[in-house]
Amino acid sequence: MSGVGTTPCPVALWAEKRPEGVALRTAAGEITWGEWHDRIAAMAATLEAAGAGHGTRVGLCLPPGEQLLSLLIAIFRRGAMRRFIPAIAAVFLLAIGAYFAGMWTTYKNWTPWLQVEETRKVWHSWRATGKFLRDGTYQRRQDYAADEPYKVYDQAAMAKGYLLVNRFHPDEQRFVTDLLDMDGKILHTWPVDYSRMVKGGSPVEFVHISTALPDGSLLVNFDRGTAMARIDACGDPMWTRTDMTYHHSIERADDGFWTWAEPKWEGGQDQYMVRFDPETGKTLESIGIIDDVVAKSPHNSVALTIPEGFVFDKRSDPDQTVDIIHPNDVEALTAAMAPAFPQFKAGDLLISLRNINLLAVIDRQTHDVLWAQYGTWKDQHDADFNPDGTISVFSNNIDRNRSSIIQVDPKTNQARDMFWGSGLDFDSYIMGKQQHLPNGNWLITSPIEGRVVEVDRSGKIVMEWNNILDKTYNSIITYAEFLPEGYLTKMPVCQK
Repeated sequence: MSGVGTTPCPVALWAEKRPEGVALRTAAGEITWGEWHDRIAAMAATLEAAGAGHGTRVGLCLPPGEQLLSLLIAIFRRGAMRRFIPAIAAVFLLAIGAYFAGMWTTYKNWTPWLQVEETRKVWHSWRATGKFLRDGTYQRRQDYAADEPYKVYDQAAMAKGYLLVNRFHPDEQRFVTDLLDMDGKILHTWPVDYSRMVKGGSPVEFVHISTALPDGSLLVNFDRGTAMARIDACGDPMWTRTDMTYHHSIERADDGFWTWAEPKWEGGQDQYMVRFDPETGKTLESIGIIDDVVAKSPHNSVALTIPEGFVFDKRSDPDQTVDIIHPNDVEALTAAMAPAFPQFKAGDLLISLRNINLLAVIDRQTHDVLWAQYGTWKDQHDADFNPDGTISVFSNNIDRNRSSIIQVDPKTNQARDMFWGSGLDFDSYIMGKQQHLPNGNWLITSPIEGRVVEVDRSGKIVMEWNNILDKTYNSIITYAEFLPEGYLTKMPVCQK
């Protein structure tokens, strides 16, 4: 049953071994190896009679199916495709190589993937907005948002003070921090330029935190940059830290500021809670989340439960590790607020681990886990102690199309969505900030929406600020905070 042809065919081999075995199942029924071989042999004989041989060009016009497949095999057996086989194989191997090279460059974020992807995203922004914008810096404005930058609904109900907003400036195409009064007037603008802090850095590096000191300077860190810095009123660095990656939060304490730091960006494991001096940037205290907390005791390892099968390995390449915890906030309990939390003491640390939806309070001296809760929050940011003895957190809820502010009582673990049913809507799938104000109001920052609202206890909006890009889109706001009257000892002024 070798059949007609010059090129060996696996179909003939299977026809000899299992002639009655099923080779194909079609809409018309089953075809055995013997039957299929005979069909191919008949087609090959027809081609031979027509003079088809090595190098002969054969045109096909058939729908996908058994006939097309059989005829292709018959052509191959006559050798009519032989001269093209090396070229086809070369093209196939080149395509496979390009595919895997593309996968690897994408995984490693190497050239040319970065350039190609950035070009695609910039082109998309031009089609959407008419401007060439960095990806992730704009979003369609929601129907519930105001169509003007600053709108006051009830000034008498607003907290007395200033609004500090870090945003992507849609016209200047850079990040800036604005200081606004209660009428929405911009009193001062700081340029936040990463290239002034890191040689060769991008001037439009994504700013994560920009918080004010009383003298009018700012403490800043970045989303993917390696620097934390203090900048003056002109945006020039007064000091810069580049020894580690300082990320996500910069929180005031009685004895300095706290932030998260890691030696390698996005390692996800080797993370430290760092207390530093805002005047100099010097590290005053450092607590490792793995060595000092998780691995300290069986109690801690159970309280901070890590998904089964995950093994900490700080020695591994950051590209090979999993960002399993993703810490994004650390806040110290102040002496003034400590009486509201009798189960804790001043200095204890409230932490947020986003990727495992965990809030916890850590004893600053012993590093014991005093309280831990996997709550109704999801993918959360900015956990805060509150004067009434509760803890609040910005719950991003990336799978619900609605973010929320969740309040939990650590004594009972009872939690509630603070503004459920109030009609207040906001949604940011990453980042986010909530701040309890002196008059009982709340300042809520929805970064991806490019929107900040001040609401009263009932959820009624008394002030709204939108980072307007055009009639359809907002540019993002990465951070906003309320500064009470008297916080600034002097107004920032750039003397350049």
